Amino acid sequence: MATLRDIAQHAGAHLSTASYVLNGGRGSTRVSKSTRDRVLESARELGYSAVRAAQQLRTGRSRVIGLLVGDLENPFFARMVSTCSDMLERRGYETIITERRRDEPADDHLLNTLLGRGVDGMLIWSETTTEARARLLRPDMENCVIIGYPIEGRDSVVVQLDRGVLAALDHLWDQGYRRIGFLGPRFAVARYGDPRHMLYCERAAVWQMPERVYTFDGTAFEIGASRERVQALWKDVSPADRPDALLCFNDMTAIGALMGIRRAGGRVPEDIAIVGCDDLPIASQMDVPLSSICYPIEEVVAEAVRLLIERIDAPSEAAVAAGEAGSSECLPASRVVWVRPEFLVRESSLRPV
Repeated sequence: MATLRDIAQHAGAHLSTASYVLNGGRGSTRVSKSTRDRVLESARELGYSAVRAAQQLRTGRSRVIGLLVGDLENPFFARMVSTCSDMLERRGYETIITERRRDEPADDHLLNTLLGRGVDGMLIWSETTTEARARLLRPDMENCVIIGYPIEGRDSVVVQLDRGVLAALDHLWDQGYRRIGFLGPRFAVARYGDPRHMLYCERAAVWQMPERVYTFDGTAFEIGASRERVQALWKDVSPADRPDALLCFNDMTAIGALMGIRRAGGRVPEDIAIVGCDDLPIASQMDVPLSSICYPIEEVVAEAVRLLIERIDAPSEAAVAAGEAGSSECLPASRVVWVRPEFLVRESSLRPV
C-alpha cells in the first residue's frame, strides 16, 4: 500500500507539502497549483487513500462535498456531475451525489440526507427562484452555492440565459423567419420563472407575431416525447399555419423535434429552422449541426467550486470577533457571479440561400 512518503517521492515534492495537500490543507500560496495537481495525480496513480475519519477528527472536516442536481438521465446533468466531480477532486474533495426527481414535492429530505453524511458544503442546482428557499436559508446550509437561479442570502452562480435566448430569437428574426414557435415540456412552460418561454412571449408581442407555443407531456430529455409532438404538429397543421422556426427548451427537445420533422417528411432547415439550448456535445455532431444557446458548464462549475471553497475556508463571525482569525475578515452574507452564455449558429437555423 502506498504511503505518504511514496506520494511525495513520486510527485517530486517535500513530504510536508504532500501531507499538506492530502490532509486538508487550505488553499493558499504556500503550495502552487502545479505542485498541488502533481501530488493529487500521484496519489491517484498509486492508489493512495487518506483515512477520512482520521482526517475529520484532526481537521474538523470530511473533505466531502454534497452535490444536488436534476435527473441524471438528462445528459446536461450527467455532464455537470462529471465536471463538478473532476474539479472538486483536483481540490482534494470527494463528492456525494443525489438527484432531484421532477415528481418530488420538495428537496428537504435530499438536503437532510446530504447533511447527515457530514459534508463540508454543497453545490445545489436550482431551477426556480423559490425552490427549497426556506430550507436553504437555515443556518446549517451556510456552506452551499446555488447553481441556476439565484437565491438571496446564499452564494449563487447564474447564467444570464436571457442574453442567449434573445440572441437566438433575434437571429431567427434577422434570418427572415416570421412564424417562430416555442417547444417545451408542459411542466416547464407552466412553472414560474423559465426565461425561454417568457422571453419568447415578450418578443412575440414586440414583433406583433402570434404566439405558437407547443408543449408535450414528459421530461425535457425525452426525445421521443418531443418527436411525437412535432411529428403530429407537422401532419395536423396546414403548411400556412405551421411554424417556420422553433426555439426549443433544450437540445434534447430540439433533437426530438428534428427527428419528428424528418419522419413527417419535412426538412431542416429548408422547411423549418431549429434552435436548442445547452450546447450538448452531440449538438455540433448531428448530420444537420444544431444551433444552440451554449450553457458554459465548465465556467459555471469552476466559479461555483471557487465560491464554495472560499466559503468553507472563511473564518466564522465568532472567530473574527474573538480575534482568533488573525487579520481575516468574514465573507459577505451572499455573493452572485453572473456568467454570460454564447449563442452558437449552425446549419439548423440558417435559411438556405
